[in-house]
Amino acid sequence: MAKFDLVHGAFQGVWVHARVARPLREAGHEVYTPTLTGLEERSHLAHHAINLDTHMQDIVSVFKYEDITDAILYGH
Repeated sequence: MAKFDLVHGAFQGVWVHARVARPLREAGHEVYTPTLTGLEERSHLAHHAINLDTHMQDIVSVFKYEDITDAILYGH
């Protein structure tokens, strides 16, 4: 089975992938839906210095700490 990392867009959250993540998981795939820094349940971390580099590091960290070496990365 495949691994998927579904990344939400600006001013959104993981809820945008709910209808996609559920059937992927039911089909046996591993699905990661990280929340980017400063958004949704991580909104308490919002700061003017957060930018695309911060969000790219969020995704790199998911790969690192979940020990993902091969995945389908989907950006919204």
